[in-house]
Amino acid sequence: MPHDIIVKDWSGLMQHLYDIPKGRHGRYRSDFVYRGLASKDWSLETSLKRLSPAPAGVEVPLLRNFTKYAKPGEIPSSHLLFKLAVAQHHGLPTRLMDWTVSPKVAAHFATFEEEHYDKDGVIWCADVGGKEETTRVAHALRR
Repeated sequence: MPHDIIVKDWSGLMQHLYDIPKGRHGRYRSDFVYRGLASKDWSLETSLKRLSPAPAGVEVPLLRNFTKYAKPGEIPSSHLLFKLAVAQHHGLPTRLMDWTVSPKVAAHFATFEEEHYDKDGVIWCADVGGKEETTRVAHALRR
């Protein structure tokens, strides 16, 4: 079950996001991946799910047309995950969800959309090592 941590300033945000022990090589290594959203009220949904309540019926024609009109060699493999990754990189709604290992990249995505500056952003932290539960670090500053 996710739990929320509310922070009020940049230093508090960095303190919570970088509360990571150093590994055996003296570097900070975390089992967490991060996703920043411009509003704490938004749920974790893929762009395809936000586009349609029946995403399976939308994905096939979107991906077929993307593949059809892509430049030769632009999709390096015929495997589905490669097609989806390249399509998402070019802005096509897909079933994939972007995560990062960098808390500061997640902070960027939680704060860069000017039309949402009046909302509190959120950074989702998911432990891919399986030791912790998912945490939402809500950036409670008005941007």
